[in-house]
Amino acid sequence: PDSPGTPDATDVDGESITISWAPPTHDGGNPIKYYIVERREKKTEPTEKPDAPSIVNVTDTTNTSVSLEWTRPAYDGGMEIHGYIIEMCKGSEQEWHRVNEDLCAVTKYNVTGLETGAEYKFRICAVNSVGKGEAKEIPESVQAVGRLLAPEIDIDASFKQTHIVKSGGSVCIRIAFKGKPTPTASWTKVDGELGVMTDITTTETVTALTLENCTRNDTGKYTLTLENSSGNKSITIAVKVLDTPGVPGALSIKEVTRGALTIAWKPPTNDGGARVHHYIVEKREARRRTWTEAAPKTTQTSLRVSDLLEGVPYFFRVVAENQYGLGEAYEMPDPVIATAEPAPPKRIDIIDTTDTSATLVCGRPAPKVSWKLEEMRLKETDRVSIKTTKNRTTLTVKDCMRGDGGRYFLTLENVTGSKTFTVTATLLSASHILSLEMVAGLSVTTLMLLTQISLSLHWEKERNMNSV
Repeated sequence: PDSPGTPDATDVDGESITISWAPPTHDGGNPIKYYIVERREKKTEPTEKPDAPSIVNVTDTTNTSVSLEWTRPAYDGGMEIHGYIIEMCKGSEQEWHRVNEDLCAVTKYNVTGLETGAEYKFRICAVNSVGKGEAKEIPESVQAVGRLLAPEIDIDASFKQTHIVKSGGSVCIRIAFKGKPTPTASWTKVDGELGVMTDITTTETVTALTLENCTRNDTGKYTLTLENSSGNKSITIAVKVLDTPGVPGALSIKEVTRGALTIAWKPPTNDGGARVHHYIVEKREARRRTWTEAAPKTTQTSLRVSDLLEGVPYFFRVVAENQYGLGEAYEMPDPVIATAEPAPPKRIDIIDTTDTSATLVCGRPAPKVSWKLEEMRLKETDRVSIKTTKNRTTLTVKDCMRGDGGRYFLTLENVTGSKTFTVTATLLSASHILSLEMVAGLSVTTLMLLTQISLSLHWEKERNMNSV
């Protein structure tokens, strides 16, 4: 309960006095059981010793020391406490020895000079002007050995998990920690390297990461890792730098026609801490240095650009913009020409066949032409001829053999893409060889489709040829 009201004397005579008081304004949630009334003569001084300290704890141990901490006595004897006396007793000995020659003015003390591995008992008493009060003893003996404590991070509710800073500013992340033995502290940046303007300072109990002159590249998550022989502990803190956007993703060109094309790109991986409002696409002819807007600003990540000069190579670049301004531009490394994209041939003509050759002619070609037979790339030989002009490609295979039949792949390719067309060639000349397997004693009838006026049929037995 709270204290009662101030006592008032209501009836006084030579040998007695009647006093009254108001009850406490707050009874502590329980009814008041009784009141205790004390008195003292006006001119007398208190002559009581202080009570024993309320609680005594061991806060740390090493191989040669023990750290103690305690709370003040509940009653100081009515006068100021001058200090405390710490006493110890080794092992099973019964004799107590005073540790501190001078009174300890605070409520903690580090006892040093102990024997490694030995056990000790400790007790503490308070001292006032009257004398030494009762002692408070630690209930269990304490061994002088180094404590092992896994790393612990000491942060409170006010600690910020995300730090926001404007471009050009600085941010300092300070974290206290503890552990036995003293942990090592290391800082890393998730998905990146620490910047050159990063400064790290670490003591036995505190580590700090400072980022000076911040840019968008400093945006990210930073991880502190504490480690000692007893374990490890990590914490990740986010830093957000308010800046212009980063570089957009790589450009790609598609839907190329005469005088027009479509540019597509990916948003920047770093938006500068603010939403990208729009993108600006600029162009320049390869022979010029001046950039001009290719089209009005867009909020999309693709743009159709028209009114380009056919056959003229152009460079393009894209810039993202947010509320803090224009970011860095991505410029395509090679120029592009707005011309028709190669398409699959509309017509495949076999313009010449003989018993020994076949000639294939395709429609509109691309700047680069390649032929393959199945998985084998075709090159010009004595039997194979490849001729390509501005608008035609011709493949001629002479002295056809069985292996010349199959799928022929024609690939047309330029800077805007590639197209592949497949042609299947079946040889119908007499160069086909029919191999039959027969069983002795049985009859075999072979039906063959004759596509020519005359036919020479050869039977092969071992290495002898019998002509019919």
